[in-house]
Amino acid sequence: MSDVLFRGRGADIGGRAPAWLVRSAGAVLGLAIMQFAAALGVWTAVGVSAFSARGALMVAGALLATSSLGSWLWLTSGVLGTVLMLVSYTPLVTPLIAPFVRRDDAIDGPRGGPDAVVILSGSVTSEGRVTGAALERVISGFQQAHRRGIPVVALSVVGDDADPSVESSERDQRELAQLMAPELELRFVKHVHSTRDEALAFAAMARTHGWRRVVLVTSPLHSRRACATVEQAGLPVLCAPAASREYALSRLDRPENRRLAFADALYEGAATLLYASRGWTP
Repeated sequence: MSDVLFRGRGADIGGRAPAWLVRSAGAVLGLAIMQFAAALGVWTAVGVSAFSARGALMVAGALLATSSLGSWLWLTSGVLGTVLMLVSYTPLVTPLIAPFVRRDDAIDGPRGGPDAVVILSGSVTSEGRVTGAALERVISGFQQAHRRGIPVVALSVVGDDADPSVESSERDQRELAQLMAPELELRFVKHVHSTRDEALAFAAMARTHGWRRVVLVTSPLHSRRACATVEQAGLPVLCAPAASREYALSRLDRPENRRLAFADALYEGAATLLYASRGWTP
């Protein structure tokens, strides 16, 4: 058996390694590749669960280790590790995220002021509590309604259709509204599973209520795609990104913040290409 994973290409570790050791090393490298890719947000961007990727790459690494392709395991892990270091410890991320953020400063225009604030949804806990980006959007959406004097707020309700034990977000959204903005009139769209679904639902609601334009609130890096999708559905918007509370877009001065921003940008880049290919954005 040739030396560990270099497949006899000029490297010498001082002796031959048994097959079980070579396969074990390959599985470990496969796991390393999985972890580097997960840290960069690759699996979220391509829609693959990290659990599935972990098993698949460990098996693939063990199988490739004894072939002539074993050295590619070292190369792949090295490239991903280098990219992770560059993302975490250099200013590389800052110019990458700018194209995904859309912020419309105008309050009034030729069609008058906005008729409603529309808040896009996000993740919920198994108890139906909005969390993470979804909570950021709700808080910023109510702030927008107060700031602009808009009495109507529309929200999308999410849950887990595959698991009826998971409560929908509507109760928590109503409780948050009662706490922060009890004077606002709330409207809801339901059974939405994507930004495209939300766009169609809110556009239909706007036609029903005669809304000519709305303020759309969503996460900063989601804003350009989301606003374009809603506009493509026929509803003019003013794009108002929510205040990010997970990391500061204006000050990406910590490795973890840069990594999170890069993962969001990678996801949005993949989603933007998908939406454009399906004609859901201009």
